[in-house]
Amino acid sequence: MSLRLKAWRLLAVGMGCGALLGGQVCRLSVAGLNQSRRVTGPVHAECSDEIVHTPPFGNWGVTSNYGQKGDSHQFDGWCHDTRTCNSSGTCQVSCTSGWYEWNSCTDDAPYRPPNCSFYNAANCTEQVTSIGVNVHGTRHVDIPVRCPSTAAGAPDQGGCSDVRAYTSDTNFMSLYELDPATPDDLVQTLYFPETIVGLTCDAWGCAPAVSPWVAPSAYDSPKSPAKVYAELATVVNWGAFVDDNRVCNVPSTPVAYVSAASYFGAVLAPGSIASGFRTGLSAVTSSAETVPLPTSLGGVSLQVTDSLRRVHSVPLFLVSPDQVNFLVPDGVAALGLAVITVYRGEVPLASGNVQINPVAPALFSANSDGRGVAAALAVHVKPDGSQSWHYVFTPEVPPGSRSSTPIDMGPDNETVFLVLFGTGIRGRSQLSAVRAAVAGVPADVEYAGPQLDFVGLDQVNLRIPRTPAMPHGEVDVVFTVDERPANKVTVNMK
Repeated sequence: MSLRLKAWRLLAVGMGCGALLGGQVCRLSVAGLNQSRRVTGPVHAECSDEIVHTPPFGNWGVTSNYGQKGDSHQFDGWCHDTRTCNSSGTCQVSCTSGWYEWNSCTDDAPYRPPNCSFYNAANCTEQVTSIGVNVHGTRHVDIPVRCPSTAAGAPDQGGCSDVRAYTSDTNFMSLYELDPATPDDLVQTLYFPETIVGLTCDAWGCAPAVSPWVAPSAYDSPKSPAKVYAELATVVNWGAFVDDNRVCNVPSTPVAYVSAASYFGAVLAPGSIASGFRTGLSAVTSSAETVPLPTSLGGVSLQVTDSLRRVHSVPLFLVSPDQVNFLVPDGVAALGLAVITVYRGEVPLASGNVQINPVAPALFSANSDGRGVAAALAVHVKPDGSQSWHYVFTPEVPPGSRSSTPIDMGPDNETVFLVLFGTGIRGRSQLSAVRAAVAGVPADVEYAGPQLDFVGLDQVNLRIPRTPAMPHGEVDVVFTVDERPANKVTVNMK
């Protein structure tokens, strides 16, 4: 078998006329993908005349310009733990290991087509994968770049912004049937044309991107017939500016961490929602779409090292060029100084310190700035137990422009609750340690804990005092948990 590999060609378009000082790079995490896998035969890689093999199914691995072969589902097949029968009528339960395996002995009489136990396409003459995209290897590629620079403010030139695209020349996949005790059996080598990945990068890193899919352009060992087919693409998982030798004189701006509700910092509580601010955090804006929350978005991840020196991965709500919203992990030590570090890929970008306390009460405001009218509901409970509710702000306009709507206490026999939303509250010692006042009048708190529908969100139900001392108009809502105050918000009493 001959593997005619050309050198990897790296495109760093638009490098400008600035000098490279040497040492600093944009490090890319690059992976090879395959899809649309099928086996057309003939294959003789696991057959009955070979004692150590167990025909007809075999585990296939891939050696490629992205990585080495291994039992790691690199080129999964199509069989699904089902009963199969060979052409002679002998039946068995196949794929009991849970693998998606290929028939690796298509030229042996018992396993030849047409046999719908072993072939699922082209009138039971081809095997076609029943799952989607597989990764068959990942590697790091370092591209020399200029030091980040700018006339003022955040760096907007140099660094990874010098890199506009990544190109891999002739790509290949060599497919093997893998054996633990004997040499692996080569099935065939597939060659593919070059793949080009267009990139969106800023000075500090690059967003994930993928090339178009390409089909095989040639085969080897043997050159014909084509036994297998797959399509290949190159993906850049992330890019990060790396200056290990500290060649570049780039000021390191720390990340400022605050509660996502109050925007006060930097005291956070386990299980609370927080935000971090710094320019150049991400090349793109990406938000979580699943629960449990992901620990990486747009190539960005966070780690928190707590006061016991334990390291925790951080669930993420959103990353953007200037902000990251995240959930403080529940397992973080509940008292002491912690360090939260932002990573681009596997490269640390910046960090900041926070104080972790069991509670760090904070209330959301309707204008998303931790001030003014509360993001809250007024719930009216009638004597018969029926309820009605309304927002205490104008929800039909966007945050930043919202104003308060008056709370009408209604008849004397009606109870009115104010339902507030916040974070950093659930770690309270006991309900009696939660105190609230509306316009300086103490209010009974009947619930303070997790909201349950949204990750990290807490809810507070307090009974609005019905008293002649209650003023009208905009009034403050004051709230403390275990003697720690939350940010003040307001409501409008009619």
